[in-house]
Amino acid sequence: MVYDSYEFGKYLMELRRKDNISMSVICEGICDVSVMSRIENGEREVSKLVQDRLLGRLGVASENFENMVFSDEYERWKIRQRIIALIQQEKIEDADVLLEKMYKDNRLAGRRQSVEDLDAILEMQFYLAMKAQIRRCKNADDKELRKLYANALRQTVVGFDKSTSVRNFLNNKRFSVEELNLLIEYGRYLPAAKGITLIRGLIEYIDNADVVKLVKAKVYPKAVYYLYESEIQKGVDDTKKIMHLIGYVTKAIEYLRDSLRSFYLYELLDIKMKLIAMCEKDAAKQWDLEAYSLENDRIIDSDYMNSYGNTEKYSMREQYIWCRYAHLVLEKMYLMSGTRCDTFEYSYIYADRDVYCIEDVIRIRRNMLNISMGKLCSGICSERTISRIERKLVKPQAATVHKLFERLGLSCEFSRTELTSSDIRAQETLALIRIYLNDGNSDKVDELLEALNEYVDFDIPQNRQIILRIKACNMRMAKKISDAEFVKYVKEALECTLPYKVAVSDIEKYMSNEEISCINNILITKSSDIKEVGECYNALRSLYKSSNEMICNFLSMYEFVMQPVASYCGDCGMYDEADEIEKIIFVNTMRNRRLTVVSKVIYCLLWNNLQRQSRGIPVKNSIDKNLELKECLILNDIAKNERKYKIIGNIIQKK
Repeated sequence: MVYDSYEFGKYLMELRRKDNISMSVICEGICDVSVMSRIENGEREVSKLVQDRLLGRLGVASENFENMVFSDEYERWKIRQRIIALIQQEKIEDADVLLEKMYKDNRLAGRRQSVEDLDAILEMQFYLAMKAQIRRCKNADDKELRKLYANALRQTVVGFDKSTSVRNFLNNKRFSVEELNLLIEYGRYLPAAKGITLIRGLIEYIDNADVVKLVKAKVYPKAVYYLYESEIQKGVDDTKKIMHLIGYVTKAIEYLRDSLRSFYLYELLDIKMKLIAMCEKDAAKQWDLEAYSLENDRIIDSDYMNSYGNTEKYSMREQYIWCRYAHLVLEKMYLMSGTRCDTFEYSYIYADRDVYCIEDVIRIRRNMLNISMGKLCSGICSERTISRIERKLVKPQAATVHKLFERLGLSCEFSRTELTSSDIRAQETLALIRIYLNDGNSDKVDELLEALNEYVDFDIPQNRQIILRIKACNMRMAKKISDAEFVKYVKEALECTLPYKVAVSDIEKYMSNEEISCINNILITKSSDIKEVGECYNALRSLYKSSNEMICNFLSMYEFVMQPVASYCGDCGMYDEADEIEKIIFVNTMRNRRLTVVSKVIYCLLWNNLQRQSRGIPVKNSIDKNLELKECLILNDIAKNERKYKIIGNIIQKK
């Protein structure tokens, strides 16, 4: 997917027309229709910040993109991400100082007056949103917070503070996740009746919105949590109202499970138990005794997933017990990671991933490939220009960067998903391919790969690369090729854009996510007789070795790459090194409220300790194999990972 200038505009227009939404609805509060028209026609370039917001109003999650930005935008992005990290770490004073410095250095007050400076609108909104969050941590009163949230909303949202009804206000509007978050916060600090009305309206709006589940997971649970708080303050004694609240909470938990996120999950599990207990007072006390700890073998076994759950498919008792165990395990995970159980901040709304500086990428990639400045610039620009680009002394034209990127084996798009295509069907088909690949349906993967020919240009090296890699993975899964053949095919895929020897060399590197995926796929074969496996381990281990401070900015790739690296360390008997990596993953994953690899991490830490024990190597902490396996079981159940759940269940049965 292309994400700049003409192709971005084309993609934006296609999304908008698909949903039958007018330009004025998408750009309201950000720019006027004439500017929007120029953006869609590729006549006006806009920053990633603006692109993300416009796409956000169309229900597209920015987390799914790999992004390139120029150094000036990159530096501003880094500061925003640093503020977010400081808030997550509860370094509130440091965050406040940096936020005010950002406000002053970026001259936001002056820039905001210019209607042409679209970035200033969104940067000001970020400033006010973070300011409100910081002030809340410092116990500001409701009036001050309501004023801050109102001011933040005014930057891009029209009519929220008018006397019109909530239904009329929400009708025919499209909000980004950032705007929905601010509306929920604003509703929280309104007088009780008005606040409840607004939040109920937002819950209905989010539930019915045509957006990806990850977007819903970021805001729906929060809205439900605030609604519960408000209703409890008023007093809830009506069974019908209680059942309505249970329905909201159940749906919120399911959005989180489907998206592998845990925003407000700890609180919602507790809330659901409290609401069920209001209906089943005496029974709930007995259920608490049944599910007082994970040591209860009668309750937690390999059939737990089929016997207990979150939805109305299960009885109140079964839902209560499921929530109880999920709550216990989640609490322990947060405790182990040194992370607060409650979702006390909303920085996750603004956290951004996979953003790289164009000038740095050109310099690093050129040195990687051992290309001289003269050779790189031939027929494109002067050698002096290349030198000035790499030193960030000049901002090159986008067309120049595209040509340089092409010569460096990189995608010409500044922001992209795996496939370079503005056709929406390409991304939809690829998403289905991933599902069927994970499910082991080889025939369906082959069928969909064939269908991609209609939407994707395979003359583009990056497109050819990902399809070759997926084909290799599919053949290996179907046991049509050996590990050695698999490695050969994946190397061929990698070399569509980057020589294998360069990819595994011990030098400063920039590799695309797809190139990294190729190296990662070779590693996970774990074949001791294939030399490339060891080479890929060394390459991946060094790739992120000095990046601990910035892990959250490429966390999904870090999880994807470093978990297999840690596993390989464990297989090679390097248990301390494996544990070190797993714990870094674990802390960052829990801090960012992700459930993607938590079960895997816990299982690997247990496996390493069991190996130490079997080899007579001292173990630092006591091991309760049965308990830790049960924790893995429940974590896989929360994540709806049936395959991993069955594997752990079988291990428990055989103990």
